[in-house]
Amino acid sequence: MPTRGSGSSVMSSRVDRRRFLQRTGVAGAGLAGLAAGAPAFIRGAAAQSTPEITRQPSSATVDGTLRVLLAADFHPDHNEFMRAELEAYAAASGWSIEITDVAGFQGGGDLNQQLLGSVQAGNQPDMLIHNIGARNMHTLGLLDPVTELTDEMIAEYGEPIQGARFDSEFEDEWWGVPFFTRAGGYYVRQDLFAEAGLDPVADIDTYDKMRDSALAVSKPDQQVWGWGMSINRSGDGASLVQNVIFRYGGTLQDETGQLVTFNSPETIAALNWLKETYTDPRFANMLPPGVLSWTDPNNNESFLAGQSVITQNAGTMYAKAQLDQVPFADQIVFAPYPTRISDGAKLDFLTGGFKFFAITGAKNRAAVDDVVRHFHTVPVVETVWTISRGYALPAFRSGWENPIITSDPNSMRGKEIALTDTEFNGLPWPGEDNAAVASIASGVYYTDMMAEVMQGRSTEEVVADYHSQFVQIYQDFGFQGEE
Repeated sequence: MPTRGSGSSVMSSRVDRRRFLQRTGVAGAGLAGLAAGAPAFIRGAAAQSTPEITRQPSSATVDGTLRVLLAADFHPDHNEFMRAELEAYAAASGWSIEITDVAGFQGGGDLNQQLLGSVQAGNQPDMLIHNIGARNMHTLGLLDPVTELTDEMIAEYGEPIQGARFDSEFEDEWWGVPFFTRAGGYYVRQDLFAEAGLDPVADIDTYDKMRDSALAVSKPDQQVWGWGMSINRSGDGASLVQNVIFRYGGTLQDETGQLVTFNSPETIAALNWLKETYTDPRFANMLPPGVLSWTDPNNNESFLAGQSVITQNAGTMYAKAQLDQVPFADQIVFAPYPTRISDGAKLDFLTGGFKFFAITGAKNRAAVDDVVRHFHTVPVVETVWTISRGYALPAFRSGWENPIITSDPNSMRGKEIALTDTEFNGLPWPGEDNAAVASIASGVYYTDMMAEVMQGRSTEEVVADYHSQFVQIYQDFGFQGEE
């Protein structure tokens, strides 16, 4: 029988599996039933049966145990399906499998360092399923290329979205096989906007308009606050700070990828705007209590509880609202990021999202490849799209014509972003991604600098200090850094 990963006890894992089976309508089927291809019925707004998952056993043999690192997302049902399907495919193939959640593997440390230690010790996992970019892992020598396997998926399912190429294809190789992109942008309560006579897309297409709209829809006496976003140390917090900087015209580097350009009037103006948003008494009524101490789950919780009207999110919140049939689920609108202040340019793309990585020197590469092939079969990806409706979106072009995608208005808004050619690639823009950018992206620099500004330090001094830190990081990676 498959073994469990070290990220959770056997007893709790059994409870999790039982809860997942109950939720998806195959309670009592057990692992044997899953391995045989039992149909799953997804609850909630999707209210449709997913296709029966056929598991063609792999012909690959496994040396000992197939060891998989699986990143947890903010959507429990999604996580439970991924784990259950990995186990089911392993059972069908006659393998022993160990699935460890990434947080458990890290043990509170840095994922890349833990992986590096395991590779150097010859005790590496076989594969990693995660939404991080490939640059840092490649720089540390943690990844084997997956070009042939990715080309196989492209031949079968069409061109990958541009965001997948941004973070996984470089040096003439693919370093991660795209699985699904993640919707990312703003989520707005259409019904509450309508009550205030506002449009949920047009009236948040600049940050000033978004802030004014958030204030207009706020009803603190009814525990409804417009601005459901934090600048505290978190992934969502860093994304908010970075995105405001982009729209003010600030950048981290120049187009060559050699020079740091962070210290600019545009960056300073963006941070001052954020400080004003959270400290000026004019905007106090739109801020939920404790918003400055929020971490990543808090904006999801506040929005789903009906207490926030606008939030920036990766889409797990919307998928959860659909699956759980939150009363206002059909009133949630996905909106693009605001335009750039100087010229109204749209700076938007969907990221590479979740990918399959093959760890350097892994013992079971043939089995890894067959796992990737299985998870790209239509019934599996359709189940993922259904569980994570409007959040997990196709990484390959053919998927955008699937009825699961075309029937959801928010998914179709994601399609427009995903399939529009753009030079904007997030933090590296206007240059290409590189190891220095990846290092900065994986840190907490943007939220920490914002914290210093909020504490009263001169914005000009803070920006100058972090500019110097970024220059040093660039030079540590062999880039020029400054003129």
